[in-house]
Amino acid sequence: MKSTKPAQRTVKSPLLASAALIAAVIAAPCGAESLQDIYEIAVIQDPVIAAARATYRADSEARNQGRAGLLPQISASASYSDSTNEVSDLSSFFVQDNETKTDSKSYAINLSQALFDLPAWYSFQRGKDLTDSAKAQFAADQQNLILRVSEAYFNVLRAFDNTETRDAEQRAIQRQLEQTRERYEVGLVPITDVHEARAVFDEAAVNSLESRGALRIAFEQLQVLTGRRHQVLAGLGAQFTASAPQPAESDGWVDFSLDNNFRLKVAMLTKQAAGNKAKAQKYQHLPKLSLSMGYQKSNSEGIQNGVSGVVLPGVPLTASSRDIDRDSNGSSVQLNLSMPIYSGGILHSQRRQSAHRADFAQQNLIAARRNTIQSARSAHQSVMTNAARVDARQQSIVSAQSALKATQAGYEVGTRNIVDVLVAQQAVYRARRNFANTRYDYILSMMRLKQVAGQLSPDDIYQLNAWLQPELVVKRSSIMGSS
Repeated sequence: MKSTKPAQRTVKSPLLASAALIAAVIAAPCGAESLQDIYEIAVIQDPVIAAARATYRADSEARNQGRAGLLPQISASASYSDSTNEVSDLSSFFVQDNETKTDSKSYAINLSQALFDLPAWYSFQRGKDLTDSAKAQFAADQQNLILRVSEAYFNVLRAFDNTETRDAEQRAIQRQLEQTRERYEVGLVPITDVHEARAVFDEAAVNSLESRGALRIAFEQLQVLTGRRHQVLAGLGAQFTASAPQPAESDGWVDFSLDNNFRLKVAMLTKQAAGNKAKAQKYQHLPKLSLSMGYQKSNSEGIQNGVSGVVLPGVPLTASSRDIDRDSNGSSVQLNLSMPIYSGGILHSQRRQSAHRADFAQQNLIAARRNTIQSARSAHQSVMTNAARVDARQQSIVSAQSALKATQAGYEVGTRNIVDVLVAQQAVYRARRNFANTRYDYILSMMRLKQVAGQLSPDDIYQLNAWLQPELVVKRSSIMGSS
């Protein structure tokens, strides 16, 4: 994995599940799956990133909600009523018996605009901080997906390599056990050599069984990310090289991490949002000035029927019928000034509460900054160490093989016993496992360093993918095991 200098890098789009990405997944080959294939499937299928995407979209609305308090508020209303009213009044000298039917319609539209409202302004600033924080958090979640996919993929390759060396070690010890039995049968070695070889073989068989179980578990971890059952992966080519990160000094990575680490950005924006919340609560006691404008119109139509009159002998009552048609409209403009005088102490309590939360966010920012510095230094040291270990582990394979040849030669002439040979054989296979493990340790430590520095992106997946070789088949089941 070629290391690169830290450079400003941003996540291209917060919406990972694009149409092009879906097309790439659909068009993926049916043979050995690569790191890129697994990543592109996980982008769509991983429930953790899907939940993070939904959270990002929800939290991004904070800006719009905060801005709403500064924008005009317009409302409209309409009503309709159909009423019947009957009046019956029978007295000694007057009679009235009327029925009124009326259809009434009314319309109104109102506009209000805040002219001076400091709490609303700081609430808007808080909304912007929360939206930016959501964006930074989603970028951190995207980086975390890249790291989780890489860890799961290379853990499979690690388990496969360990299984291969364990199985090869078991076969080599088995051949040594058979040769020892043959030599014992012709009287060349004592029975104790057979027992010792058998004990080492039994231990190797147990180790092979455990490694095959670890391989199946590693494949299952991929299924957690993608929701699919994977059978064959592409292995890491032997041409892969490990190099020290650039710049070589940790201070450069620390400085860059302080400027670009997404989790540190989240803590910083959360602190700013808490500060604006505290200001909004602090200014709740100030006057608020707003402008209100309204227009209303109403109409009533109907008819009134009935009889009425004075009760006199020989004088008939008068029947009447009249139409009702009333129209009215009006407009209003108001300047409203309000100022809380006493609210039971709730405003003071909310002001103190928000101030304490702002202090909490400030302390969290300090902790995040310190953790970022420590993580950058630790990750840088881990990369430097693993880069050196790759070369050392590769050389240890050559040394172990040379030692095995010398021990076998000594065993043939009688200067070494079977235990020496078995120990030398185990050293060779242990050196091979250590070398494979160190290569994967280097890759993951480099990715963690880039994550701390805010540089980890899908490009790193694609660069790593170029080192993979589909002909190096990594299967769910090992040679000696079954799925």
